[in-house]
Amino acid sequence: MRHAFSFPPHIRDAVRAHVRRAVDQVSSARFGQEPAYTAALLARLEGTVYDAPDGTVTLTATNVNSIGPNAAERWSGADLAITADIRKGGLRVRKAILAQAKLGELEDLSSRERERLVGQIRDMRHLTASPKVILIRELNGGREPIVASGRLISENINTYPI
Repeated sequence: MRHAFSFPPHIRDAVRAHVRRAVDQVSSARFGQEPAYTAALLARLEGTVYDAPDGTVTLTATNVNSIGPNAAERWSGADLAITADIRKGGLRVRKAILAQAKLGELEDLSSRERERLVGQIRDMRHLTASPKVILIRELNGGREPIVASGRLISENINTYPI
């Protein structure tokens, strides 16, 4: 989808730097399990990423409820949602992603875990055309989350980080 305005490289760089700082601040030793790690990462992503005369980018992060009979994860398939509120002058664009987080590599999921993931992606596709999967990989003693296309994963097509 084309947006009402272009995103200059320096604003995209500011968003990338913000995400990198958030990832670097979350200790894999202190937040070992996927739900705890995801919540800690989302807390650090929340906030104004860029604010200058040429535009503003603000992220709002939501850790989807996963416990209880009416938990949103049960019907949505999502672990998290991130909404970007992007403004430039009088123009405003709000974009959101729904994602399921998985600790480890996609290839390391058991067939049962993969089937469950595909079901979660199917549930998210009822709400968005482009669900994402955040693969939280172990790398050099830390964690390196990457975002992959849920659609491609569910269709068993090779996917690469976005």
